[in-house]
Amino acid sequence: MTRASADPQVMHAAVDWLVRHEAETLSDADRQAFEHWLGGDPAHLAAWSRVNSALASPLTTVRHLQAHADGVHVQAAMQALFRTRRRRVLQGALALGGVSVAAAVATDRLMPIGQIMADLYTGTGERREFTLADGSTVLLDARSAVDVSDASGAPELLHRAGGLIVARSHAGAEPLRIRTRDGFALLESGRMMSRVRADRTEMVAMDRPVVLQPREYRQVLLNAGEGVNFSAQRTEPMRGNPLHRASWQQGMLAVDDWPLGEVVQALQAYFPGFIRVAPSVSELRVFGIFRLDVDEMLSTLGQILPVRVRRLGPLISLDGPGAR
Repeated sequence: MTRASADPQVMHAAVDWLVRHEAETLSDADRQAFEHWLGGDPAHLAAWSRVNSALASPLTTVRHLQAHADGVHVQAAMQALFRTRRRRVLQGALALGGVSVAAAVATDRLMPIGQIMADLYTGTGERREFTLADGSTVLLDARSAVDVSDASGAPELLHRAGGLIVARSHAGAEPLRIRTRDGFALLESGRMMSRVRADRTEMVAMDRPVVLQPREYRQVLLNAGEGVNFSAQRTEPMRGNPLHRASWQQGMLAVDDWPLGEVVQALQAYFPGFIRVAPSVSELRVFGIFRLDVDEMLSTLGQILPVRVRRLGPLISLDGPGAR
């Protein structure tokens, strides 16, 4: 099973089996059903191997947190992760009556299920650096994913989700191409940052020029220190200091007139539960430099903004001060 041909249903089934192995004492019939599923198709074995590799570590981490942390949100997340439905075995085959929603959602908050087939990826709260074949390095922010290809000797990254910083110490025979759904950038040498958002891509030339080519718009040259938000059809200069957008590499979040909703979106990648922002406060403007520590930052936001921060297990809600 290749990454391109991976069946999402097969991946979800593999995740569900992993959660069941972690959460339940399987009966002999359950184990037979699992073995039947695993051996029924080479794609099942490939998916099981991939999911085990991707999720075993986060599951171990959550078990450790449950044993040692006092926070009720950790315990609630663990309970949700392991709240999976026992399935019936009919005529020796697995009855795929639907993946447990609670298990799938909770697992995705630890490790994005949709991205674990990427060549390079990170889970919730994880930053990680990778080295490419040409010596370039790729630093991924939390919940980020990249595919790597080397077509005809020209290196290329397909940036699928999250944020990355690419560093290239020497110019190669071909520039490094960083592609998103909105277009691509060409990096000869130096560092650049890219972040894929729901409606746009952010691109920052950190210390050397970067050539940017939106998919359906004119080419743009970004000089060192410049940044843009761009879609396939347009570009827009980035407000504030574009270099602040890369502060996550040092475990910080530098915010210069961001709406609260965007600040919380950055925090969400570091929290295994869910953070909800009420529409009435989502456009409040935020300034400051914060540590990427969810509890500490939410406490600070509750002090400097007219918002009420409420926590119920793995759910955090930010509302107006009069909300009930």
